[in-house]
Amino acid sequence: MTAAAPATKEAARTEAMEIFLSQLVFVLEGESRSGFTADKLSRWLDACTQRMSETGSAAPEVVTQLRALQARVLA
Repeated sequence: MTAAAPATKEAARTEAMEIFLSQLVFVLEGESRSGFTADKLSRWLDACTQRMSETGSAAPEVVTQLRALQARVLA
């Protein structure tokens, strides 16, 4: 089976980033001696995006995309 090609260069870059981040989390969680877990990362990102929303330090669209990326990568 072959994977469908992303529609645009931007979509391909986004998909590649998601795959890279998923693999990075997998390796860190499996190899970490310091107690890194995907759950801890997810909780940290929840706190960060909440604070970004509260302070306006990132545009709402950016926070929305960050939360979507978090959901895809840490699923």
